[in-house]
Amino acid sequence: MKRFLILLGLSAALSASAAAQTPTGGRGGPVPTRNVAIFTKLENALADAVQRHDAEAMSRILSDDFEIRSAPLPGVPTARDEAVHAWAQLPAPASAAIGQMAVHDYGELMVVSFVSKQGAQSFFVVDTWKHAGTDWKLAVRYAAPIVEGAAAVPGTVAPSAEALRKKM
Repeated sequence: MKRFLILLGLSAALSASAAAQTPTGGRGGPVPTRNVAIFTKLENALADAVQRHDAEAMSRILSDDFEIRSAPLPGVPTARDEAVHAWAQLPAPASAAIGQMAVHDYGELMVVSFVSKQGAQSFFVVDTWKHAGTDWKLAVRYAAPIVEGAAAVPGTVAPSAEALRKKM
């Protein structure tokens, strides 16, 4: 089960590219906001470090008190050193991508959510980044597998058919 927690963290970190779900620009492609562009770059830097098994680079991106929490075991966090060690041991997936990124700006904190697709499995990830001097450090990651047909989260509203068409 511990390996599953680490895999959830890895799944979110490993990404080949990011596609922001933002308004379309004049050239027909998505136009990422400034914050989406910044945090796509940071998430990809972490992904690159994980794929290279570069524990030093991972450590530079993570805060000292970093932890991962996952939906299957929400009360059992994986600490920074344990996550870095596990990421450095695992093979990179054959294909990976992130998409549907949203960034919420709270000044010294940024809450970044996205979908991480690893082969046939997808995960919903929420990363909290905190400002540390001139850099951003990843403080905590929450991750959950996306399960088709799962019950809706209380308080959410199903999107309209029009909203779904806009996302495609």
